[in-house]
Amino acid sequence: MDVWVLRYGHRVKRDERITTHVALTARALGALGMYYSGQRDRGLERSVKRVCEQWGGQFEVKFVEDVEALLKTWQGLIVHLTMYGIPLLERVDEIRKRGEGQRLLVLVGGKKVPSYFYTYAHYNVAVTLQPHSELSALAIFLDHLFLHAPLRREFNTRFINKRLEVVPQERGKRVKVVKEARNDRVL
Repeated sequence: MDVWVLRYGHRVKRDERITTHVALTARALGALGMYYSGQRDRGLERSVKRVCEQWGGQFEVKFVEDVEALLKTWQGLIVHLTMYGIPLLERVDEIRKRGEGQRLLVLVGGKKVPSYFYTYAHYNVAVTLQPHSELSALAIFLDHLFLHAPLRREFNTRFINKRLEVVPQERGKRVKVVKEARNDRVL
């Protein structure tokens, strides 16, 4: 299943960190890329690209101006993460089975989402029926969708072409240089 995320309504000054964290979470937990709408943010795009260059893997960030056109033309399933949806545990197995061999677009909001999100989505799913962060909803959804695979060490083999790698340890931080950076880039 090829998973993409749509982060709706990015505002450069207000959402810089959270949108970056949505992208990094999506990448780390198995998505192939993220679309975002609202204000174009080349700094966000460069930041995520740098992470991919250093830590490996294939992940794209694409700005989209017309969200409704993307939803209308999306070929595959659309899942909208909203606290007003059907509880995740009641739908995740169905989504996983129905999504086999397909593309899946996961919608996460920022500012108030338009009502057409609820219409275009094949599934409106609630991680919890309480106010919460789109970042936490995305992480929990992807973890359940991929049956906790991103939490297993062997999942990290998908991050090919990496320059840096974390060495797990009980205390402190240790990062191993796997491949030296090219001369035109400094880590």
